[in-house]
Amino acid sequence: MSSLHCDIAIAGAGPGGAAIARQLAQSGCRVVLLERSRFDGPRVGESLAPAVQPLLTELGVWPEFVDLKPLPSYGTRSVWGGPLEAEHSHLQNPYLCGWHVDRVTFDRMLADSAVRAGAQLLLGEQVVQCVSGANGGFTLSLSQGDELHAGFVIDATGRGSMLARKLGAKSLTFDRLVGVAAQFENVCAGTRCYILVETTPDGWWYSAPVGNDRSVVMLMTDGDLISTQGTKDLPLWSKALSRAGLTSASVAGCELKWGPRVFSAVSRRLQRTDRCRKRWLAVGDAALAVDPISGSGVVRALQTAKAAAATVLSCLSGDESAIASYEADRDRECTDYLFKRIGYYGIERRWPNSPFWQRRLAALARISN
Repeated sequence: MSSLHCDIAIAGAGPGGAAIARQLAQSGCRVVLLERSRFDGPRVGESLAPAVQPLLTELGVWPEFVDLKPLPSYGTRSVWGGPLEAEHSHLQNPYLCGWHVDRVTFDRMLADSAVRAGAQLLLGEQVVQCVSGANGGFTLSLSQGDELHAGFVIDATGRGSMLARKLGAKSLTFDRLVGVAAQFENVCAGTRCYILVETTPDGWWYSAPVGNDRSVVMLMTDGDLISTQGTKDLPLWSKALSRAGLTSASVAGCELKWGPRVFSAVSRRLQRTDRCRKRWLAVGDAALAVDPISGSGVVRALQTAKAAAATVLSCLSGDESAIASYEADRDRECTDYLFKRIGYYGIERRWPNSPFWQRRLAALARISN
């Protein structure tokens, strides 16, 4: 067993974790970035909103992003609240378009940029135990047997908030949403430069290109409904897909590459139990996980990484109130998100007897009374 020392330990090398690792390393901090995978498994979240461009530019990785040859996304086509297709164009946005990317390649690019900035990246590694010491630092026991000592820790492990839970934090969970996803070989994918969203009684479907020759298709529903729908198994997932006319037509005749696989999409807000006394933060989905219908996951991850980096540096300079301010900002962000989410789902009222939609309409009724 070896013993490692650093200023900042970050668990999770997704967009939020990699972005804050890069920023803190550029500021002269000794940073260790831990990633439990080796960037070798499927990842979802391939559609990036236009607002990602200034964030990647400020982070200093826009040229590397362009080198990935992402597909432009000019907007969203949706069948939501009625039978007719509606369009929302990105052309009214100052950056003109969003982007479709392969998330494995995108996430790896950001992690590599953190390494170039001076961070140490450990792949196939996760935190088994995290204990705070009397001096305010932390001792992390790692899955491959090593021990890591850090003055500050960052949870960027996604919706599970795995590191924060080891520190005693709790999560306030707002729903049971999951995505049941599959990827198809699709030679026409590169010609479809938009996101397609379509509601059915089962929930709602999302589809988008991943590169020029692949498409991802995902049913968003509640986790406890999967067993009754049977939609984690290919035959019943395919049957449910057939009820989404436009979505099923977009991959008709295409060969299945992988799936269906279930990915968590629950909305959660992390709740600290230490009243911000300890030097740790959560970023991205670990701090506030939002419904994919908002289309803001990666943008939020990069925004919270930027805010968290400033908070860490302030805290290390002696401003102990910085953590409380950061958490207050996330609370306000969460409140704003919850009101917007109710508005999104309140538009669709065609299936009042569907358990999925009943739950969303019940949330609307509670806030209206």
